[in-house]
Amino acid sequence: MNENEATLRHLLDLCRRSERTGSWQYSGFLTPAEQDELLRSPEAARYSFVLTGGHEAAERKILAAGDDREAGQPLPPISVVAVTPKSMKYAEELSHRDYLGAIMNLGIDRSLTGDILVKGKRAWFFCLSSAAEMLASSLTQVRKTAVTAEVCGTDIPEVQPEYAPLRLNVISERLDAITAAFTGLSRGQAEKLFGAEKVFVNGRVITDKSTRLKEGDILSVRGFGKAVYDGIEYETKKSRLWVSLRKYV
Repeated sequence: MNENEATLRHLLDLCRRSERTGSWQYSGFLTPAEQDELLRSPEAARYSFVLTGGHEAAERKILAAGDDREAGQPLPPISVVAVTPKSMKYAEELSHRDYLGAIMNLGIDRSLTGDILVKGKRAWFFCLSSAAEMLASSLTQVRKTAVTAEVCGTDIPEVQPEYAPLRLNVISERLDAITAAFTGLSRGQAEKLFGAEKVFVNGRVITDKSTRLKEGDILSVRGFGKAVYDGIEYETKKSRLWVSLRKYV
């Protein structure tokens, strides 16, 4: 049994427990691949659940297994830890990798933490509420920069998604056509991304290049970015399509 299969078995156990008890059951944070494994599972289709990461564009998410008709609205156990340099003037320019390394050096299991959002010299960690206080009290340094960390609310105006409008001229709404235009690659080069499992729609790995996007879908191509698909603007006289997206910046 590989790691993803073991994770899937655990998630299905949570779904069964929720059905049996009538209460919400929550997992740790899942990678996009683990989420995809769950969404593809025929057995999972029998159960009611949602995936949430604490913010609109989350990549790492937790499973909330349950039915709101029986268990009420879910209250996902997600908190945010805000990290600020003690001295903005002398703080380093820190990357996502730097912050992740600092967390891993604390010996914290990766499943306890979700996305790490970085803006300027500040960062915000999404994490399970059970780990928030411990993470906030333990994190005192990132690389050579001394920091302070504190638990805050999940509503973070500073890192709300920002979008840049994007218009693409494509032959159809097929995913391979839109992926090629989105990445600037040839159709043949873009097709290789599907085999490498680098194309995601709504967090799921998509290998079928004939899949058609729908309005509101979130397209993500690893190494090229992410965008919300807003649909067809109009069709040209030569039967090509102008489609619009909002790319995350």
